[in-house]
Amino acid sequence: MIYGDLAVTIPLFVAVGGIVIYFVTKFLPPALRSWSGTFTALWLVAAFALLFSVILPHTPTSTISFIGITGGLLITGLGAVAAWVSQGSLDPKGPVQLYYPLFLFALAGAVAVGFATDLFTIFVAVELSAIPVYALVAYRHEEDPKALSAAMKYLLQGVVGTLTALLGVSILYLLGHTLRLSELPKALAGANPSLLLFAAILILLGYGVKLAIVPLHTWLPDAYSRAPCGVTVILVGATKMGVLIALFLSLSAFPVSAVVPGTLGIIVTFFAVLTMTAGNLLALKEPDLRRVLAYSSVAQMGYILLGFGIGMCYSLPLGFTAGLYYAIAYSVMKGGAFIAADAFATEAGSPVIARMQGIGARHPLIGISFMIFVFGLIGVPFTCGFLGKLLLEQAGMVTSMAGGVVLALVLAANSIISLGYYVPILSTLMFSRNVQAHTTEPPVPARDAHKIPASAISAVVFLAVVTVYFGLFPESFDWISHAAGQLFTWGVP
Repeated sequence: MIYGDLAVTIPLFVAVGGIVIYFVTKFLPPALRSWSGTFTALWLVAAFALLFSVILPHTPTSTISFIGITGGLLITGLGAVAAWVSQGSLDPKGPVQLYYPLFLFALAGAVAVGFATDLFTIFVAVELSAIPVYALVAYRHEEDPKALSAAMKYLLQGVVGTLTALLGVSILYLLGHTLRLSELPKALAGANPSLLLFAAILILLGYGVKLAIVPLHTWLPDAYSRAPCGVTVILVGATKMGVLIALFLSLSAFPVSAVVPGTLGIIVTFFAVLTMTAGNLLALKEPDLRRVLAYSSVAQMGYILLGFGIGMCYSLPLGFTAGLYYAIAYSVMKGGAFIAADAFATEAGSPVIARMQGIGARHPLIGISFMIFVFGLIGVPFTCGFLGKLLLEQAGMVTSMAGGVVLALVLAANSIISLGYYVPILSTLMFSRNVQAHTTEPPVPARDAHKIPASAISAVVFLAVVTVYFGLFPESFDWISHAAGQLFTWGVP
């Protein structure tokens, strides 16, 4: 009980850090404000350590929230890396006294989702996480006016998603007269199946906006490419993990019927296939490295949803384990890839891939790390991306049904499509000579070859090591399967 109580207080601990850092940064002289990033990172490391101390001594039979702790570990860990990176990329004379508090408030909301016990608390936690991010996307609006339009697009679409999810939650309350996750399955057992399906679709589409499932993804490329690098990192993994947990915790409240996991599983799988295919195809012709990674993130969300969709369609717990594991792996790999891409774009003076010829070879630590991330996203062995895709393929194959096998083949085909943009990127960054590219952009002045901040280099190398470690020693994180079991509540027929 003491351990469970400690874990539940972590969202509050993170939020209090935002208040503390606001006053500390506000009264620091400008020359010392850059240290706010280090202080924020250390605060999040402390939260990570507390969660880690809770999960280590427990077994699968424990009553603690494995999904809350697993999500919290990813969110605080990746948040600490993002705060450390922000320290080297933000102007200390800017409004950093607002940046880091908003940053921590967004993470606090995301962590809180996994510990929520009713649908309304889940909804509120998701919004507490989203609102600060809307402002953070526009943080550089003075130097990049397009950042403001990107934030507005995200805000408007996010609000529509919010209202849609809230309508779905309201219907469930009217049908079951409660919003508690433990009580809803029994309360909804005799409800109209059509209304249940309608409510489930509203919740899926509402949270689907923030997950950027196709066709609700149009805010993502602009937001990811215009936000500060640290904000993009938490958007990629931390806050998105919170929304993913919110979606499937909400769906776990539906009773075992034709609606869940069967019919709704088909709908989730449909959106998964559409999302992965559209994301990969849209990335093929994109010249901007950050936007390529953004569209790739859309595709990766399709892979993640595919695991959950297979689990729901075929009452297969392995599907949930595969989806959750790949969500964690994707967050680490794509967070590192965005940090590396931002460093490359800053050093080259342009985010256009053709302007980055040989830049990875000139900065071997970041270049090799970026190659590891790309290998992981493709699914090369000895990376967590390979293991994640292997679990997804296995989930499709073990169904021993034509539908599951076809889904596994669709995943493999999409991985092949992704080679169409990953291989040229690696070729340009790592093997092309530094010659003037044939682009429509004007030439950019030569840049200092050593201007990439040490914080970015250390963060990228650290995430590359984690990418390989996850791929080599997945058994070290067996609590992920326990967390997936708390999302898969319908049993096996």
